[in-house]
Amino acid sequence: MSGHGLLNGRVCAVTGGARGIGRAVCERYAEEGAAVAVCDINDDEGMRVRDALRASGARSAYVHMDVTDAPSVEAGATAVEAALGSVDVLVANAGILKQDRVLDMPDEAWQQTLDVNLTGVFNCARSFGRRMAERGKGGRILIASSMAGIVGGAFYGAYAASKFGVIGLAQSMAVELAGDGVLVNCVCPGAIQTEMIEQVIHEQAAATGRTADDVRNENLAPIAMGRFGEPTEVADIYVWLASDLARYVTGQRVVVDGGMLIT
Repeated sequence: MSGHGLLNGRVCAVTGGARGIGRAVCERYAEEGAAVAVCDINDDEGMRVRDALRASGARSAYVHMDVTDAPSVEAGATAVEAALGSVDVLVANAGILKQDRVLDMPDEAWQQTLDVNLTGVFNCARSFGRRMAERGKGGRILIASSMAGIVGGAFYGAYAASKFGVIGLAQSMAVELAGDGVLVNCVCPGAIQTEMIEQVIHEQAAATGRTADDVRNENLAPIAMGRFGEPTEVADIYVWLASDLARYVTGQRVVVDGGMLIT
């Protein structure tokens, strides 16, 4: 445990917690003293994250949760509370990326993207948000958006639509829940070195007949800092937003992009 205890005593639930940024958030929250519920549909990887957190000395539970299914989310929220106690922080991080030109995108790819990235966030924010409001002790709802939620781009139509959508949802909820002491914010990562960015690179290379290295360099070019971000660099922002350091921050989109937006 190498943190400073910024989240001591808090119970945090992270959807999509088995991999990538979600896993990094689980690890950083545990380092800062939180009890962490790893929520995912990938049971094997999710339980491995839970076991690693427990080995580090943290309280942790794994909960199977399909964010696209409202009853699964509600049952998962109940399971988290039974295992760890009332949730103080929700990180709605579960997401998928389907790349295609809008004119060529199959209906099922469009719908699946919205089901996971937008409706999934709605299901989780509604379920956990109700519990926070009824409890009367405040809370945090932190939503994974993206740079694609600020600036759209070719082959990202469905993804961008979903990530723009969650920013509007977060702003609406921030107003509605402010009186209950529940703060709602979005995190907008740029290009982060995860399984998803590798998927993006290889799919773009296959679609355009270029090498993965060429596509990687193209994606690096607009980043002022000249590199992809690390999952922990995004997770640190989630720590800040969940802590008392951000107690007067709500309805915001926090960009973590290495300077991509300004180039």
